[in-house]
Amino acid sequence: MMHSLRIKLSLALIITSMSAVIVVGVVAQWRVSTRFDQMAMERSFENFQADVTAYIASYGSWNEAQQVERFGQFVRRRHMPTDTLSDEPFFAGPKSRIGPAGRRLTPPIPDEPEWAPPFLFILLDPQGKVLLGGGKYENGEFVPVSARLGASPVMLENQVLALAIPQGKPNLSAIDRNYLATIREALIYGFFIAGMLAIFLGFLLSKRLSSSLHELTMAIRAMNQGELRQKVTVHGKDETGILAEAFNRMSADLAHAYEELEESHRTISEQALLLKELSIRDELTQLYNRRYFNEQAIKLFAQMKRYNHSLSFMIGDIDHFKRINDRFSHATGDEVLKAVSGILKNSTRASDIVARYGGEEFVVIFPETPLMQAAAQCERLRKLIEGFPWSTIHPDLQVTMSMGLSDDLSLERFEHILAAADNNLYRAKADGRNRLCSAALEPECATL
Repeated sequence: MMHSLRIKLSLALIITSMSAVIVVGVVAQWRVSTRFDQMAMERSFENFQADVTAYIASYGSWNEAQQVERFGQFVRRRHMPTDTLSDEPFFAGPKSRIGPAGRRLTPPIPDEPEWAPPFLFILLDPQGKVLLGGGKYENGEFVPVSARLGASPVMLENQVLALAIPQGKPNLSAIDRNYLATIREALIYGFFIAGMLAIFLGFLLSKRLSSSLHELTMAIRAMNQGELRQKVTVHGKDETGILAEAFNRMSADLAHAYEELEESHRTISEQALLLKELSIRDELTQLYNRRYFNEQAIKLFAQMKRYNHSLSFMIGDIDHFKRINDRFSHATGDEVLKAVSGILKNSTRASDIVARYGGEEFVVIFPETPLMQAAAQCERLRKLIEGFPWSTIHPDLQVTMSMGLSDDLSLERFEHILAAADNNLYRAKADGRNRLCSAALEPECATL
C-alpha cells in the first residue's frame, strides 16, 4: 500500500512539474518567436523607411523616382557592396538605369537570401492610395481606413511621406535563422534539464513524504497488534508534522487509558478472587467452608463412583470444646480452632479437601484413597493434634479429637457417606473420645 502511495505521489509531483515545464517551454518559445518577429519587423521597418526616404530624396518624389528606377532595384543597388559596380552602363528592362557616377549596376542574383527583405510592406500615400502593392492590394488601389489603422508613418523632416503596412511573415536571414535556432536549442536543453530535475525532485520529495506516512502506517499497524504506546518522528510543522504530533498524543493518551483500564481490570480480578476466596473460606480458620466442601464433595463423589475409584470421608470433632470455651475463654477456643486447622491443612495432601464444617467439627475428603490408607492418615492427624504443645496457648490446656471415617461408595449420595462417617464419630466419642472409628476397623476402633 505504501509503495502504491509513493508511486502516486511521485507521479503527481512529476506530472505537475513536467506540465509546468512544458507550459513554460511553450510560452517561452512563443514569446521568443513573437518578440523576434517583432524585432525583425521593427528593424525591417527602419530599413524600409530609410530606403523609402532615400528613394524619394534621390529623385524628388515617388512618381518621379518610379520613372527612373523601380524601388526594388533601388534598394538592391543601395545595399549592394561597392565592388559589384562596374564602369559599364546597367540596363534593367527596356530602359537603362544608371547608377552613381554613371557606372552600370551589376544585376544581383535574385535567389540570394541576402537580398530578400526581412519583411514585406505595402506602401501608401497619406490619402491611402497604394504606391507599392503586394498581396491583395495592387498599385493604385485605395486601402480602406479600417485597414490603415495599424499603418506606420514614413517620416522625412517631420513630414509624413507615406504609410507602411507590414504583410505576411518575416523573411529571416540566414544569420537570424541561426540565431533563432540557437535560442530554440537552448530552450530545448533547458526543457530537458528542467524535466530531469523535476523527475529527480519528484522522486526525492515523494520519498520524503511517503517515508513520514510509512512510519505513521507502521505505528498504526503496531497499535492494531496491541502495542499501543507508539511515537513517530515529527518532520516539520506542515500537515504531516501536525498529523504526527496528533498521533503521538493520541497514542500516549490511548496507552495511558489502556494501562489504567488494565490496572483496573487487575484490581477487579484480584478483588473477585478475594471475594471468591472469602465466599469459600472460613473467616476464622481460613479453611474451606461448608458450602464449598459440599460443592466439591458432590463432584468428587459422582466422579469416583462413575469410575469406581476409592474415596474416603473423615469427620472430626474437638473433644470437650465447649468445656474449653467455658474454662479458658472463647479467645482460647478460637486459638485452638486455628491450631487444629493448621495441623489438618499442613499435614494433608494438596489434593485432599479440608474444611471447617461447623463449630468445632472438621471434615476431610481423601480422593483416590482406600479406607485403610485414609485411616492411617487420620490416625497420624489425631496423634499430631494430641501431641501439639497446647501449653503455649494455656499451661493447663490439652486438646484431642475424635474422628469417624467412611468410604462406602455404594450409597446413593455423598450426604449418606458423610452421615455414615458421622455415626462412626459418635461411636468414637461414646468409646472414650480421642480415637478414630470406622465400620471396617472393627473391633480395633475402640482401641486406637
